[in-house]
Amino acid sequence: MIKQSHSTYAVICLVAFSQGVINLSELAISYLLKEDYGMNPTEMTYIQGIISIPWVIKPLWGLCTDLLPIFSYRRKSYLFLFGLMGFVLFYALSIYGTKDALTGVSILLSIQICIAFCNVVAEALLVEISSGNDSSTNNVSLFFGFKAFGTLMTSYLSGYSLKYLQKQQIFRITSIFPLIIAGASIFLNEGQHKDTNIKKQLQELHRFLNIKAIYKPIVFIFCFMLQPSTSTAMFYFQTVYLRYTAEFLGKIKFLFALANITAVSIFNRYLRNYSFKSVFFVTTLTYSVVNSLQILQVTRRNVDLGIRDEVFSLCDTLLMQLVAELNMLPILVLACKICPSKIEGTMYALLMSTINLGQLVARQIGGILMYFMNINEASFENLWIMIIMTSVYILILLPFLSTIKEKEMIESKEIYNKQDFDEQHIFEKGYEKLSLSFVDS
Repeated sequence: MIKQSHSTYAVICLVAFSQGVINLSELAISYLLKEDYGMNPTEMTYIQGIISIPWVIKPLWGLCTDLLPIFSYRRKSYLFLFGLMGFVLFYALSIYGTKDALTGVSILLSIQICIAFCNVVAEALLVEISSGNDSSTNNVSLFFGFKAFGTLMTSYLSGYSLKYLQKQQIFRITSIFPLIIAGASIFLNEGQHKDTNIKKQLQELHRFLNIKAIYKPIVFIFCFMLQPSTSTAMFYFQTVYLRYTAEFLGKIKFLFALANITAVSIFNRYLRNYSFKSVFFVTTLTYSVVNSLQILQVTRRNVDLGIRDEVFSLCDTLLMQLVAELNMLPILVLACKICPSKIEGTMYALLMSTINLGQLVARQIGGILMYFMNINEASFENLWIMIIMTSVYILILLPFLSTIKEKEMIESKEIYNKQDFDEQHIFEKGYEKLSLSFVDS
C-alpha cells in the first residue's frame, strides 16, 4: 500500500476536479452532435454509446496500470501520458472535429479513453490509500466531492459560453485541464515497481470474483443500472419543444452539480453509518417517485398547475439528481471497501465498469424504446410512458437487494487478503531456507 502522502491526495483531488471541469465542453459536444452533424435522438444515443465504450472496458486500463509499469511507475507515468494526449486531442477536436462527423466521433472516442485512463489511475490511488483502514467513506466523498465541485465551477459557463464563444474555442479552453493533470503527475509520490505476471494477476482476479458473496452483488448492480435512459429524449424535448437556450441548459447543469455536492455532504454527515441496504432501499423508492415527476412536464400538467417550465425544470433537476447521487454513493463506498490488495486498481475499475456498462446498455435500450415508441424531435407524445417504465423498472429489482450482504463481502475480502499473505509468507520463508542451504553447502 502506498504512503498516504499529501501529494497523493492532491493528485487524486486534482484529477477528480479536472474531470468535473472537463464538463465545460459537454453541452458543446451535445450541440455538435445535434446541429453540426444533424443527428436525431436515436442517432445521438447510439453515438454517445460508442463514445462511452472506454468507460465500459475500464478493467483493461486497470490491468495496464496494475501490471505494466512505464519507466517503473504504475500510476504517474500513465497520468502524464494520457493527460498530455487528452490535451492534444481536445485541441485537435477544435480544428478537425467540427468539419466531419467520422473524424469528430473518432476524436471524441479517443478523448474518452484518455479521461477514463486518468480516472482509473486516480481511483486506484483512492482504493490504495483506503485499504486497511476505515477511511473509505471519507476518501470516496472527497473524490466525488471534488469532481462535483469541478462540474459546478463550469456547468453554468458551459451554456453561457456557447452564447459568446464558438464550439472550437470551448474545446481549446477545455484542453488546458488534461494538461494540468499531466503536470501534476510529476509530483506524485510513488515507489518504483517491477512488471507483474499478467497470467497470475488474472487468476487472482478470477479467484476473487468466484466468491459467492462478491459476484452476486455485482450482477445485481449491473441489472439495477439497466434502467432505460430518458436523458437524450429529455434533451431534445427541452431544446426543441420547450426551446430552452444553451444558457438556460447551463443553469440546469449548475443545479445538477450543486445537487451532487449537496448529496455528498448529506451522505458523509448523516448517512455514512447506516447500512448499505437501508440507504439504498429508501433512496431507490424516493428516486422512483421523483423521476416520475417529469411526467407532469412532458404532459404539460405543470402549466395547468401554474408552474413555469423553467422553474419546474430547475427544481426537478435539483431534487432528482440529489436523490440519484444519494442512491449511487453507497455503491461507490462499498466498491472501495471490498477491493483486495494487489489487484485493487483492476477490481475497482471492474466494479465501476459494471456500472458504466449498465448505463451504456440503458442508453441503448432508451434509444430502442424511443425508436419503437416514435419519440423523436417532432413527436414527444409517448415520452410520459417511457418515463413510467424507467420509474417502475428499479422497483422491480428491490426484492433482490437481499443478494448484497455487506458484512460477508468485507469478510471475504479479508480472508482473501490473508490467504494471499500466507501464500506469500510461505514462499518467502521457503526461498530464505533454500538460499541458506546453498550458503551452507
